[in-house]
Amino acid sequence: MGRLNDFRKHPVVDLVITVAIAVGIAYLVQAFIVKPYRVPSGSMEPTIAIGERIIASRFTYRFEDPSRDQIVVFHPNGAGADVYEADTASDETFVKRLVGMPGEVIGAVGGETYVCTGEGPQEGVAIEETPGCRFLDEPFVSSVQDDFGPVRIPADRYFMMGDNRADSDDSRNWGPITRDQMIGVAFMSYWPPSRVSIW
Repeated sequence: MGRLNDFRKHPVVDLVITVAIAVGIAYLVQAFIVKPYRVPSGSMEPTIAIGERIIASRFTYRFEDPSRDQIVVFHPNGAGADVYEADTASDETFVKRLVGMPGEVIGAVGGETYVCTGEGPQEGVAIEETPGCRFLDEPFVSSVQDDFGPVRIPADRYFMMGDNRADSDDSRNWGPITRDQMIGVAFMSYWPPSRVSIW
């Protein structure tokens, strides 16, 4: 033990050991606990601005199921650096809001998003008058979205959309994702200082 202490008394050796421990801890924290991300697009504006830096919890989904309205960091469908409708995951990392849950029917009419359980919308019947269907309350949406759907979400998948609906590459383009594609829940912004917030 005395020899180890003597060895560490050398400043260069002590620095190398300290840096190695710090790097190891940082790696473990980012791999299993929280990880920072920089958001390169405006698809989540105004909630998250271009260039804003956020932190995602990587362990949340080990203890609870994903829920609607959470902001999620994930790998979209595709392969490699390409994003497209597929049963495989791309290497790209996106951040969007979880809007549609497994087994639901989702769509938009008149710029408003609706979800349905059961059969979904019926021709000639208003959404709000259709059993099992309702419009979502989405105060975070910042732009008018085009009508789409109805889309039946598979029982093991989740429908992701950006808050800036008019400028978001999301599940409307490449389909819903699996839980395994989710990296974590974004829970705060830490940069720039003027944008610091917890969701």
